Amino acid sequence: MLMHSTFEIHIRHYGATLHVTPVGELDVDCDQALNEVRTAFHHGVAVVACDMRRLTFLDLTGLHYLLDLARNAQSRGIAFFAYNWQHQPQQLLDRADDLAPPDGRGRRAAPTRILRRTLRQAAASAADPARAGTGGRPETTGGCAAAGPDADTGMGRPGGNAPERVGTGHDQYAADRR
Repeated sequence: MLMHSTFEIHIRHYGATLHVTPVGELDVDCDQALNEVRTAFHHGVAVVACDMRRLTFLDLTGLHYLLDLARNAQSRGIAFFAYNWQHQPQQLLDRADDLAPPDGRGRRAAPTRILRRTLRQAAASAADPARAGTGGRPETTGGCAAAGPDADTGMGRPGGNAPERVGTGHDQYAADRR
């Protein structure tokens, strides 16, 4: 029996912020959906904020797609950050970092750090690509990259799902960028 994953991506613009919400299972069949996000990296986008609360599954291919998307944003000087990670995708990020070989100084490289950065770290990295490294995993709140003191991690609810807060996140992103 051939099974197809269900995946969609919601993209909204709030001024210079591109808010992306992947929904479902991000796997080998989903590269085309992420191309829609790359296409949205037009002039004037300064921040890409990915709300991962509705991403229920991530495989290695999907992880590579996300890493490529984040690196593409960074190479264009666009701050990229993802937050509200669910349990299974968070576990995959942890496993990828745990299996990474040590760097030349005996520390483990964290290949997923670009997906774990806080907004402030992402903005600093976009402004100065030489500062892209964070020296390891950033502080986390409930398994999600911290996006500020008022960040809604969605982790305190059954299943980690919270009601959609359409249009309310932009004020936090703008405040964090100041």
